[in-house]
Amino acid sequence: MVVLIILGLLAAMAMAMAQAPAPAAVPGANLYAATCAACHGADAKGDNGPNLTTLWASGATDDRVFDTIRRGVPGSVMPPSRAGDAEIRAIVAYLKSLAPATSDAARAAAERPQPVTLVTTTGERIRGERRNEDAFSIQIAETGGRLQGYLKRDLREIVRGERHDAATAADRRAPDRGVTYRDLLDGLRDPARWLTFSGDYSGRRHSPLTEIGRENVDRLAPEWTFQTGTTTRGRGFEATPLAWDGVLYVTGSNDLAWALDARTGRPFWTYRRELPPDLTYGAQAPVNRGFGMLGDRLFMTTLDAHLLAVDRRTGRIAWDTVIADYKIGYSATMAPLALDGKVIVGISGGEYPTRGFLDAYDPATGSRIWRFHTVPAPGEPGSDTWPAGPDIIARGGGGTWMTGTYDPDLNLLYWGTGNPNPDYYGEGRRGDNLYTNSLVAIDAATGTPKWHYQFTPHDTHDWDSNHVPVLADVAIGGATRKVVMVANRNGFFYVLDRRDGTLLLGKPFTDTTWAREIGRDGRPIVLNDGTRDCVPDQWGGTNFNPPSFDPSLGLIFVNARETCAVFVPQTPVNAPGKQNFGGVVRVDREKAYGALRAIDPATGARRWEFRLPSPSMAGVMTTASGLVFAGDNEGNFMAFDGRTGANLWRYSTGTPIWGAAPMTYMLDGRQHVVIASGTTLLQFAIR
Repeated sequence: MVVLIILGLLAAMAMAMAQAPAPAAVPGANLYAATCAACHGADAKGDNGPNLTTLWASGATDDRVFDTIRRGVPGSVMPPSRAGDAEIRAIVAYLKSLAPATSDAARAAAERPQPVTLVTTTGERIRGERRNEDAFSIQIAETGGRLQGYLKRDLREIVRGERHDAATAADRRAPDRGVTYRDLLDGLRDPARWLTFSGDYSGRRHSPLTEIGRENVDRLAPEWTFQTGTTTRGRGFEATPLAWDGVLYVTGSNDLAWALDARTGRPFWTYRRELPPDLTYGAQAPVNRGFGMLGDRLFMTTLDAHLLAVDRRTGRIAWDTVIADYKIGYSATMAPLALDGKVIVGISGGEYPTRGFLDAYDPATGSRIWRFHTVPAPGEPGSDTWPAGPDIIARGGGGTWMTGTYDPDLNLLYWGTGNPNPDYYGEGRRGDNLYTNSLVAIDAATGTPKWHYQFTPHDTHDWDSNHVPVLADVAIGGATRKVVMVANRNGFFYVLDRRDGTLLLGKPFTDTTWAREIGRDGRPIVLNDGTRDCVPDQWGGTNFNPPSFDPSLGLIFVNARETCAVFVPQTPVNAPGKQNFGGVVRVDREKAYGALRAIDPATGARRWEFRLPSPSMAGVMTTASGLVFAGDNEGNFMAFDGRTGANLWRYSTGTPIWGAAPMTYMLDGRQHVVIASGTTLLQFAIR
C-alpha cells in the first residue's frame, strides 16, 4: 500500500465533520498528547510532522500505522517508539477515530481541491484548482490538467470557489499533451526542459544555455530552497530533477517524491511510499536518483524493488509492478530511462546474494517486455567465466543500479554493471565473472547483448562499473569515431567504439597503483592486488556521480578520488537477505583527497585539475558558455572556467553534495541552476 499526500487536503479538511473519539480511543488520546502532539499537532492534522488523520483514506491499514510508529521513519526525525504494543494500539485507535469518513463519496469530497479563478494584471482569467499557496504565490492545476505556479505580484485578483458553466478563453487552451518520444529524442534542444536523468540520451550532461557565463557567474544567487524533510544517513540527496513546463519533478530519500513549482520551489503534490519494515538493501541505502518521464506519467523505482507509474498531474499511482523480491536482498534506486514504448529499469543489491538484471517494461501497463541477466545461465555466452553450480549463478551479483545511455540510431543501450558477489572474496567464484564490472551494449528491442567490455575482470574490490556512459563523436588517430566514454571506478579512463566495443583508449586518470596500463588483450596489467599495499578504496577512483562532456572544448570533466586502502578477504556466509561482502577494507584516510579533472578523451591526458581536501562524490555539469559546475564533500557548489580550471564562483550549501549532479533550464527568460544537497534542493539564477 502507498500513502499519497496531496497538499490541497489542508483546505478540504475543513469540509470533514469533526468526530469525537470513541471510548476505546480515549487512553490513546492521552498517550498521543504526551508523545506525538509536539510534532503532529494536537489535532493530529500536522505541524512539524505530517497530517496523520488522512492515512486510512490514503490506503494505510491499522497494522501499517502500528509498524510505522514501532520502527519510526528511517532518515527522518521520527525515531522508533519504545512504547508497548498495547499503548501503540491505543494511539492507532485514537488516530483512526479522528480520520474522516472513508466512503467513496466522503473521500471524493475530502480530496476535492478548491476551485479558483486567477485574474492576471492584464485581465486574463485562468481557471483551475488550488494545489498550494503562500503569501507570495499560488500553485494550481489548470482546467486542462496543466500544473502551473503564479506569483501574486502578477495577479490582480484570486476568485475562490467560483464555478462557471461556460468555458472561458483560458479554459480552451490546449491540454497538457505530455512528453513524447520525440521530445526525449530532442533532449536539450529546448533548454526549458530537462527530461531524463542526464538531460538527454547521450549522458553528456551538457546544456546549450549561455545566459550564465564566465563574465557574470559571480552574480549567481539562490532563488529558493526546498526542504525535503528526509535524508539518508551516510549518503546524500542523489536525485536529478526533471523539468517540464515550469514544474520540477524530483524524488528523494526513503521513496518520497514531489512536483515543485519551478518559480518558487513550492510543491503541487507530495508522494510518499509506505514501505515494509523488513527491507534489506533498501534499508542500507534508502536513496532514489530520480524519475523517468513519458506521456503524462512519471516512472519511479522503489526500495522494495517495485516500479511505479505516477500520474504527473496528481501524484497518484497509475500502476505498480514488482521487479524482484526485496526480502532476499534486491532494491531499486535508479532513475528509469524512458524510450519509445519501453521503460528501462535496473536493480540494486549486489552486496547480497542476488543475480543482477536489466529490464524493459511497457509504460502503459507495467508488464515486462524483456530481461537481460548480467550473470549468464549455464550454456549461455560468458557462463564459462564462472564455476559450475546454480547457487553461484543465483548469487553472482552484477547490479545495474545506475541509469545508462542510449543511441537511437543504433538502437543500443549502454549500461554499466556492478561487482560480483561476494564483493571481496573471490575464491568461490574463480574466473572473470562476466558480465560483472562491465559495459554492455544491449539491443533495446530485444534485450540481447551485442557486445561487452569488462573493465575489472574477477573484481575483489567492489569496483562497480555503475557509471553514466558518455556518448560522443571524438577525433582519435585522425578520424572521427562514434565513441562511448567511461571514467571507471578502477581508476582508468576508457574510450570505446560504441558500434562494436573496440577499445580505443585506456589510461589511468588517477594515481592508482593497482595497474598503470592496459595490455594488448584489453585487460589491465595488475601490479598490486590491494591485499598488502594500498589501492583505491571500495568507492573507487570515481563513482556513480555523473561526469560531463563539453563537445566544444573537447574535454570530459570528472570528480576523481585519490584514496589508499588495503582489502582483507574473509570467507563469507551466504544467506538470502543477508549481506555477504566477504571481507573488510582498511582505509588510510590521511592520504585521501579529491580533484575535479579535465581529461582529453583523444589522449587521456589531464588538461587541468582543481584539488579538493577530501574525495568528492558530487556530479558535474557543463554549459555551452564554457562553465563547469561541480560540488565537493565540504558542501561547496562551484563554477569553473572549463578552459583553465579557474574557480569563478562558489556557494556553501552547508552539507556534503553526495551523489547529486547539477541540472539547468530556462524559465521566464532566465537560466536557472539546480543542485541537491543534504536534505535540500537549491535553485540559483543571476541576481
